[in-house]
Order: sequence, then C-alpha cells, then structure tokens
Amino acid sequence: MIVDYSILESDFDCACNDVITNLKAQYSLNYQSGGPGRLEAFLELIKTEFEKAEDSFILKNSIAENAEVLNLIRTITRKHAKLCVEHYGKMVF
Repeated sequence: MIVDYSILESDFDCACNDVITNLKAQYSLNYQSGGPGRLEAFLELIKTEFEKAEDSFILKNSIAENAEVLNLIRTITRKHAKLCVEHYGKMVF
C-alpha cells in the first residue's frame, strides 16, 4: 500500500524554514562578527535547532512508530541542516 505523506512533508518543510529564519536572525545578532570560534558554536546551534524541530514535529504528529515517515522527516532535516552548515561554513573564509 502506497501512503501519501505529502502534507506531513510540506508541514515539516515549513517548520524547517522557520528554523532557518530563526537561525538567520541569531547569526546576525550573536555570531556574525565573532570569528571562527563563534562560527563553530553557531554550526553546533544549527544541529541542535534542527534536532529540536524534528523531535517536536514527530511528537506533535504522533509519528514515532512509523518508520517510513520517520525516515522522510529525518531526510528533510538532514537536507536543510546540511544546506545551512554549508552556507554558514563559508562565511569566515
């Protein structure tokens, strides 16, 4: 049986975009002029914020028991987090 998770996928994509918006603001306020040391802390914050968004979404939507949708959500999380790390990782150089 094929299940369409497009609504969950879209909702979580929006949640990830909210995380990105929040991270942009935090970067500008707290990390932008801090050099490599602050960048390392910010890159760790990216990981933490996406993990929190993922955990919250899984709990809110009661999908912890569905391996297929968990894999989808984790793939989306990795995609967004990787793009953020790549983008901000270039900022110091």
